[in-house]
Amino acid sequence: MTADGSMTTSVTAAPESTPADVGATEWDSNSTLPTDTAPQSSLPSASADLTLTDVRVGRHPGFDRVVYEFTGTGTPGWRARYVDSATQDNCNKPISVTGNGIIQIYINRITFPYDNSGVRSFSPVPGTGSVVTEVREGVSWSEGDMQSFIGTARSQRPFTVFTLSGPTRVVVDIAT
Repeated sequence: MTADGSMTTSVTAAPESTPADVGATEWDSNSTLPTDTAPQSSLPSASADLTLTDVRVGRHPGFDRVVYEFTGTGTPGWRARYVDSATQDNCNKPISVTGNGIIQIYINRITFPYDNSGVRSFSPVPGTGSVVTEVREGVSWSEGDMQSFIGTARSQRPFTVFTLSGPTRVVVDIAT
């Protein structure tokens, strides 16, 4: 989050020879390229108390990476799966997501990031021009859960989701 309380979003094309997290030097816990399209999930830590500060997209050899970054303590939970269409929870409002495939991800045990006006609007984060077409974060917030959508250029691309620390991040790798 910037000094004025607004959240930053960015897209970064990493050098083709550097398969690291966008904006960090730490190697990820995912030592292989994604190979599965099945739903995935992980529970939050009991002490999770986090606020979303950044969402970014990067291009790497063999995969695109979406990173949701947080401040606070603990580790968020998450659940992710491909969906046929993007609809906002609670009201079933259709959400426009660019791409031929849509991954829906819920991130759990996080708080809503307010700006100075008390209202936070979310703009789509552009994709890399490779696999990720855009990210629609913060589409819906309910009881500590954030609903987000990741558009992909092709449907049913293998993906994997995991967390990293220092700072806390939920990472989604999607095979090219």
